[in-house]
Amino acid sequence: MLENVGNILKDYHTEHGLDMSKDGGPPVRTSLLHPYIEARGVVDKITIFEADIKTTHIVAQVQKFQGQTTPYSGTLDLARIYYAKNHNYCWRRFGVCKEMYHCMIDRTMADRVATLSSLTALLELLAADTTALTGNFAPLNREQEAELLALETLFPVEFRLDYLENPAPENVILELSERFRIPLIYARLACRPTYNQAVIGLRGRLEDLN
Repeated sequence: MLENVGNILKDYHTEHGLDMSKDGGPPVRTSLLHPYIEARGVVDKITIFEADIKTTHIVAQVQKFQGQTTPYSGTLDLARIYYAKNHNYCWRRFGVCKEMYHCMIDRTMADRVATLSSLTALLELLAADTTALTGNFAPLNREQEAELLALETLFPVEFRLDYLENPAPENVILELSERFRIPLIYARLACRPTYNQAVIGLRGRLEDLN
């Protein structure tokens, strides 16, 4: 799936650029990503809404359904992503990006959390960080894949080449978290040499975004 990230970033770069100097914002804006996900996924149209609710753990959630966008559009596969406004900007945009990738990688009902019992099981596994259980519970597999794809989209490995052999110090990680507008916990993960080496191996080769 990581080859899709490379292609999405190339298309995004062609149209919007990945210039860190522009108005101090992050190089990839979540609000501009959905056309690239729609072009590669199983959902024809993604819309994003702010939910006036307070949540502790769930930052964003996607709802999929079939419907029409115009009187003549025909029946389309649609998705609505809701994010909880009580989370900070970094968590909201990471959560929305992750849910966009669920629109691309969740292809069957078995991949999705569709019942209260499966939601409970997913939360228990994520809280325990039981990555060794991957393969036994499809929603956990898809959740971990969506997290990986979101991280590699918002903080591409091309910006982390200094940390292939040695991890970044904590003050640098904090700076990168703020610079790329991603949650600190994911910035720490992204600056680990073992993680970066694995990502490059999965991507096959680094894509030259310049």
